[in-house]
Amino acid sequence: MSTRNRSSSTADEEKDTVGPLCTCGQLSTIERNISPSANNPNNKTKNSWLESSFVHLMAPRNSRSNKTGLNSPQHQLQQSHGFLEEFQHAQHLFDAAQGYDTELCMDCIDAVSAALEKDTQRLYGDVRAYQETVDAAEQRAKTLRNMTNLVNISSTEEAYQQEIYMLKSEVETRQEELAHLKTLYMEQMGISKQLDATDHALHLQQNCLDVESKSFDNRRDLLTTSLSEILLEVDKLSLVSIPKALFDLQVDPRGLRYPLINQLRLAFQPKGDVSSEEVRVAWSQATQLLLFLGKLFDYPGTEWKLVPLADGAKLIYRKEIFNLSPGDCRSLMAWNALLDQIVRHAFNKFKTTGPNRDFTTPKHTNLHGKVTSVSSEPMNSPPFSSFPTSIGDTELARLDPTDHFGWSQVIHRMASNLLWLSDRGSELAAKQVTSMAHCTI
Repeated sequence: MSTRNRSSSTADEEKDTVGPLCTCGQLSTIERNISPSANNPNNKTKNSWLESSFVHLMAPRNSRSNKTGLNSPQHQLQQSHGFLEEFQHAQHLFDAAQGYDTELCMDCIDAVSAALEKDTQRLYGDVRAYQETVDAAEQRAKTLRNMTNLVNISSTEEAYQQEIYMLKSEVETRQEELAHLKTLYMEQMGISKQLDATDHALHLQQNCLDVESKSFDNRRDLLTTSLSEILLEVDKLSLVSIPKALFDLQVDPRGLRYPLINQLRLAFQPKGDVSSEEVRVAWSQATQLLLFLGKLFDYPGTEWKLVPLADGAKLIYRKEIFNLSPGDCRSLMAWNALLDQIVRHAFNKFKTTGPNRDFTTPKHTNLHGKVTSVSSEPMNSPPFSSFPTSIGDTELARLDPTDHFGWSQVIHRMASNLLWLSDRGSELAAKQVTSMAHCTI
């Protein structure tokens, strides 16, 4: 009874015992090794107990045939290992798994085994790739060694040495050229700086010249205006006859009237309403005109001296004195001689001014740039020919002091020559004014 009770309590304990579980939730190998009475209350058959006592090695899950119908490398490897190698491999896996507290089921073991097989096959593939690479490198090295043995190494080395020497020489040459170019570059930089400074100075000078040019233009405008005014004054002065402005000499060409100078009658002696005082003043004015014309024509007569007083004129020839008083024949003869000398001097002076030896009028340029002349009537000679003792066809020494008509003709001829000389003096004065104006401009 005790024995039966002990066996029943043991059976109850075994019935209540629960085997360890795998991480996937399935029973581990320890539970599968429990007795059939504890594991199966329904009393399994002996075949089921016998079957559960063996360890079944499952085929790898990733063993698949490729598209060509050949087995995969993993399957080939399994065939090469054989059944014993597979069993040893599985036994190693079980031994490794026994070191852990958690039991593994067969499916997990198969999964781990498949993963290890996969990594193993990958490693085998890498090894084969490395091996092929090493074989190819060795083959290339062997080919190069064979080719090197066939070629003359010394000649090749010499050729390379020569090429290296040439390249070295070329590099040295290029370095020298580079140094030379650097020197030239520095020189060009210096020249460029000098050119920049010169250009700057030229720009400054150009600006100064522009300013001076504008100033010059302004001054030119002012000078042009002044020149126009001066030329206008010159034109006005050229139109002014200074002898005529000072001495208004009027002569009747027919000789029917007394010659007038500043409205004073030139007569031989008083007659009618012509007083002696008028005659003296008239001859004094004529003497002043003759003195003015002599200085105008630069008459070099140092032997003659003229004293045109208000109450009567005097002529001094050397030491002889001639008083121009009414009815004085000697004084009129001396006055005629002086007039003849001044007329000849003026005639000779004007004769050298024209190509035809005539008295051409002086010319000057007016404001409009046109050449104008002071007088439009050139005169070739005085109206009457004269000599120191005669004028025209009359000899002064043969005239009687009482011949009023003869002396009146002589006075008319002397007045005509004096008028001619006055006109030439006016032309000469206008020419001198124009020349002085042009010289001043």
